Amino acid sequence: MLIQYRYIPLILGCMILLPIFTADANEHPTEFRTILSNMENSAEGMVDTALAKDTASSQKLYKKIQQNMSRLHRGLAGQPFDERRSRELLMTYSWMRVIAIDIKQSAWVGTAIAANQLSASILRFTNYPTLRQRDTAWMDYLGRELLLLNLEGANTNAQLLNARRIDVVETWARIKKALIGKDFANKPLVMKGDRLIRLLQKNHDPKTSIATARKLLAFVDEIEKIK
Repeated sequence: MLIQYRYIPLILGCMILLPIFTADANEHPTEFRTILSNMENSAEGMVDTALAKDTASSQKLYKKIQQNMSRLHRGLAGQPFDERRSRELLMTYSWMRVIAIDIKQSAWVGTAIAANQLSASILRFTNYPTLRQRDTAWMDYLGRELLLLNLEGANTNAQLLNARRIDVVETWARIKKALIGKDFANKPLVMKGDRLIRLLQKNHDPKTSIATARKLLAFVDEIEKIK
């Protein structure tokens, strides 16, 4: 994600001022997973409400994330230091600042992009039970990124779009291996995924690329249903 220059001071300031914690918190692992899941769901929902230019719903989800972040912050006090997770926690605060600015300015695509970046920080912060669950959640984030970057401007975001497509291919390769290894009955779904990935790798006009990104998101929904 290329951060606009006007956001850099906010992000740096937030990283300097906030205390450092980690989410290992062995005492309440279930509670922390629930909080992070709630935050991630709200961030995803905000992508949709922002694209719908729904100010009231976006602000409501923003407040929900704030409440869950406060719960997380209180619960992590006194926990051992973990650099990676501390960094991601700090970035969640930074993206919240960006979202607040963009909602106020009715910069809806910017709000959606920032909300999606917030979801990425939450995903990196979360310990998933399996690699497939983590990769599936990550591919969902990548699908939203492909959609949003095309909406913002395919030419402006050409290099970033290429990077995201490479990430999708690599993530799908791991998911594909896990699906086949779990149950050969998943082969039709894997073949569907392969076709979609080949389509994503081709150069298309923004309208077609947006439609393909939406197909990828629908496909991820199918994968998530597999137990």
